[in-house]
Amino acid sequence: MSGPLTYQNCEEIEDLFIALWNKKIRFIFANVGIRYLKQNPVEPLACEVEKFLRTQPYRERLNLCHDGKNNAKAVETRNQGNDMFHPRVKRYIEAIKYYNESIAHAEKGSEERALAYGNRSIICLELHRYEDCLVNIRLARESNYPKRMEEKLKKRENDAKQALKKGSKNSNRSKGPARSKATEPAERELKLSYAGHENMPQVANCLQLQRSQEYGRHVVTNRPLNPGDIVMIEKPFVAVLNESLRYVRCAHCHHEKTFTLIPCEGCTEAMYCSEQCLRKAHQLYHRYECAVIRDLRRISNDFPVMALRTIGLAIAAFDDDLEALKEHLNSVDEAGVNAFTMDWNVAAQKDIYDTVHTLATNQHLRDVRELTYIVLLATIVHQLVMEQTELGSICEEDAQMRKLLFDLILRYLQIGNCNHQRLRFMEREPNDETFYSSMYAMGCCPLISMLNHSCASNLRCITLRDGRCAVLVVRPIAEGGQLFVDYG
Repeated sequence: MSGPLTYQNCEEIEDLFIALWNKKIRFIFANVGIRYLKQNPVEPLACEVEKFLRTQPYRERLNLCHDGKNNAKAVETRNQGNDMFHPRVKRYIEAIKYYNESIAHAEKGSEERALAYGNRSIICLELHRYEDCLVNIRLARESNYPKRMEEKLKKRENDAKQALKKGSKNSNRSKGPARSKATEPAERELKLSYAGHENMPQVANCLQLQRSQEYGRHVVTNRPLNPGDIVMIEKPFVAVLNESLRYVRCAHCHHEKTFTLIPCEGCTEAMYCSEQCLRKAHQLYHRYECAVIRDLRRISNDFPVMALRTIGLAIAAFDDDLEALKEHLNSVDEAGVNAFTMDWNVAAQKDIYDTVHTLATNQHLRDVRELTYIVLLATIVHQLVMEQTELGSICEEDAQMRKLLFDLILRYLQIGNCNHQRLRFMEREPNDETFYSSMYAMGCCPLISMLNHSCASNLRCITLRDGRCAVLVVRPIAEGGQLFVDYG
C-alpha cells in the first residue's frame, strides 16, 4: 500500500523549508549532481539540514515551547465554558469541551481543576447523567474542591443520588418481568464472510498475497467476491486520536467519554477515560511523546506523532530494551517478513512490529525536494525528542543509538504517510436527518496495507466500535481479481 505525500504543513515550517531549499539544497543539488543524491540521498541531506537549523531560530519561528500546566489558561477556558453554559446559550457540549480543556491545563490538586470538575458535574445533572455527575463530584473533591462551595456540591450530590434512586424505583414498578443483561439480545458481531486462513484468522482464506513488477505486493482472490462480503478484519498496530477530539475521546482507547475524562499530568494534549487507560498509554508509548506531542502537532499533522508512537510501541515490544531493539533490527531479514505467511495465532508483539517496520516507504520514488522536506521534519522531531524526552537521555552518549532514533523517525514518517488508515465513526446531521462519515483517528494496519489503490476501488474500509478495521467488498470481484481500496 502506498500513496502520495499528504503532510499538512503549517505556514511557518513551509517558509523554513523554502529558505532551506533556496539557500542550501539547490546549490548542493546543482554542484553535487542528482546521481550522487539518488545513490545516497539521506545522509548528505540530513547533514545540510542540521547545519541550516543551527543558523535558524526555528523553535521561535515554529512556536515550539515546553508544554506544561497553566492555571491562568485553565481559568480562561473555564470561563469560556461558563459562557457556553449560560441560560441564554445552553450549548452544553461546547461547555464540556472547554471544561475538559481547563482540566487538562490546570495543575494537579489545584482549585482551578476542582472548579472545572464541579462545573462539569452541573452539566451532567442538567442532562440527567447522574452517575457521571457523581464521578465529577468525586474528582472535584479529590482535587481539593474549595470548602466555601462545599454546600453546593453536597446539594448536587444529593440531587443526583435521589434521581438515581427514583429511577431505580420506577424501573422496578414497570410492567412485565425485568430483563437482565443476560436475556437482552446480544449485539451482532461482524464476522468474515468466509473461513479465515489457518495461520491468519483475521483474513478470509480466499485472499492471497502476490508480487509482480507492475503492482509490487498486492492481494488477489481465488474465488468470486460479492458486494457485502467482509474479507479482512484487523486491529491497528498503532493509532493516533485526531487532535480536534482530544477533549472528547480517550487518547488511548478512543472511546467517547466526554463527561468523565481525566488528564495526563505531564501535558495538555492527552485525556483518558480511566486510570487504567492512562497507565497503559504511559507504559506503552506516551512517556516518550508526552513532552513533545503538542510541538509535533504544531509543525505538521499527526504523522510525526504516529512515527514516535510506533517507536515507543516497538521499544515496549522488546521489554523497554532499546539495545535489544537495535540488535533485532540489525538482524531482521526484511525481504523475508511476510504478514500473509506469519502465524498470527502465536505471533508476539515484536513479530507484528516487524510487519509494520517492513512496510513500503517509497523513498526511492521521491524527488530530492520532497525528500528534503521529510528529512527536515525528521530532523526537527529528532532534536525535540533528544532534548525533551527520556529517549534523549538513553541515546545521548551513544552515536549509534542517536542515528537509530533518527533513522526510525524518518522511516516511520514515510511508512505512516504511505500506509495509514482513517478510523471513522458515523455522525448524525440533525437538520438533514442523515449520517456522514467523520474521522476520529489515524491508524496503521499491516495486513490492510498490502491492498493497492484504485480510484475505482472495489473495497471500503469501515471502523468497528472496538477500533478494528473491516474490509467490505462494494463491487463484484472475479476469481483471480485484485482487491483495491481508495486511499482518499
